[in-house]
Amino acid sequence: MSQTLRTILRNANRGTMFRLTLDGVGLFCACTLIWEHLITVQLSEGPSMYPTFSPRGDYLMISRLHSHGRGIEVGDVVRFYHPTFLGVNGAKRVIGMPGDFVCRDLAFSTEVGREGEMIQVPEGHVYVAGDNLPWSRDSRNYGPIPMGLINGKIIARVWPLSKMQWVRNTMQPAQLSE
Repeated sequence: MSQTLRTILRNANRGTMFRLTLDGVGLFCACTLIWEHLITVQLSEGPSMYPTFSPRGDYLMISRLHSHGRGIEVGDVVRFYHPTFLGVNGAKRVIGMPGDFVCRDLAFSTEVGREGEMIQVPEGHVYVAGDNLPWSRDSRNYGPIPMGLINGKIIARVWPLSKMQWVRNTMQPAQLSE
């Protein structure tokens, strides 16, 4: 092989490697952007959201577009930075939005509405509770959480495949008869 041909092939390989490296970096950046700002998947743990999620853990798809409480409504299940356990995420259902009145029942009680107090959710906060009240550490324990702690809305269970489904808002406004 001539020296010129070797030089051409070596330069072509460098260009191909450079383009592949750039493509790999671009793909990594795109995946990181999607993971951090659009959607992420996380394992749930614990009994507080049973029967919505398995106590043994389900993989949940989380929309990061709802960070800081954007677009959250009563009945949505949100993921948030836990206010009392550093570095831990919690997942609970929103029971009250800013300005709403909620009954703050006794923590770890099965008797809803007994001996509780009526509170108004402060501006910029939400009141959250687990679906399995007797086994949930939630706003009954630590009060309403700042919307700034919300880091996503749980939109689907993606694993196990046999239980894959969208997470529904099961709370409906009361229909008042006249």
